[in-house]
Amino acid sequence: MKKKRQPRRRMGWIAFGLGMIALRVAMEWAPLVAETLYGRGVFQVVRFVLDHTLGLLPFPAVYLLLILLFVWGIYKWRRRRLEERNLMQRLESGVVSVLAVGFGTVGLFLFMWGFNYARIPLRHQLELNIRSLDARDLTVELGRTAEGLNRLAGELPEEPSTDRDARVLEAVKGVLDECGWPAPGGVRVRTFRPGGWIMSFGISGIYNPFTGAATLPSGVPAVSRPFLAAHETAHAYGITDEGEANLVAFLACTRGHDPELAYSGHLALWGYLAGPVSRHDPSGYEKIVRSLSSHALADLRAISEHWRKYRGALMRAAHQVNDAYLRSQGVRAGVRSYAGFPALLRAWRLRRQEGGK
Repeated sequence: MKKKRQPRRRMGWIAFGLGMIALRVAMEWAPLVAETLYGRGVFQVVRFVLDHTLGLLPFPAVYLLLILLFVWGIYKWRRRRLEERNLMQRLESGVVSVLAVGFGTVGLFLFMWGFNYARIPLRHQLELNIRSLDARDLTVELGRTAEGLNRLAGELPEEPSTDRDARVLEAVKGVLDECGWPAPGGVRVRTFRPGGWIMSFGISGIYNPFTGAATLPSGVPAVSRPFLAAHETAHAYGITDEGEANLVAFLACTRGHDPELAYSGHLALWGYLAGPVSRHDPSGYEKIVRSLSSHALADLRAISEHWRKYRGALMRAAHQVNDAYLRSQGVRAGVRSYAGFPALLRAWRLRRQEGGK
């Protein structure tokens, strides 16, 4: 009976994964259904369950997940060694097992978070009028960011506070509530150690749909952490577009008088503006750089030096994989969606100026 049950279980996982993929494809044609039934229905239940189970652990749940996967792998390996099967039977069983694990993982990913890609994007819900920024617009935005950095640098505490992650969570929830995007419960921000090997792939943070946590690698610059935590928290609440997650993160960091969060947000915005401005308006860029305070300039250089250590083949490969993944989920711009952040921010500001909601 046990031997019969194993193939059925594996075929069940394959069928589950295929069914979830088919549902994901169907949702592309019905974003309102995805928004209403999944985004504001099923996904809210998923978040509640994660927040009140794995989210209560005093350590990152990803460690527990990795241990369970390791123990499960050892168990399956030992069991297969004891089974009396010929080579073809072992090969057939191995292929079916790989398919079951693969489709089962994809199915769970879609159910626990991935269907958010089919929802109505935040920019459409807010009716943002987005247009590309020309060279002059980019220079103006960079100058404004430099002014913010200079002002906030003088307001920073001597040492990073210990409750920044909690303040980030409340700020993100506040922004999403203002946008009419449901954000109940409390997403945990976790630190993964060791973080160096993650950063070698160019990853500064990730939302883990299987644990429900916004996860940052250890070792990221302390001044960058609030913005990165806000970005991943936005993902945790179902924001899938990278530019929109950046927008939510920046608004969260700058919505109140919180110098630590606001400074981190301005540092992140500088990172998206500096490259384009330096290419299209070199003289304007040099002038703005000269206007930076020594504190802000030192932090920007430290961030640049930090990521320069991890540049290499792994980061380039991960960049291509991430681009392919985002495009497969309907994000046409791929990794370029990150760079849409400044245009989204300008559209948000114009909307506020015009008296929009």
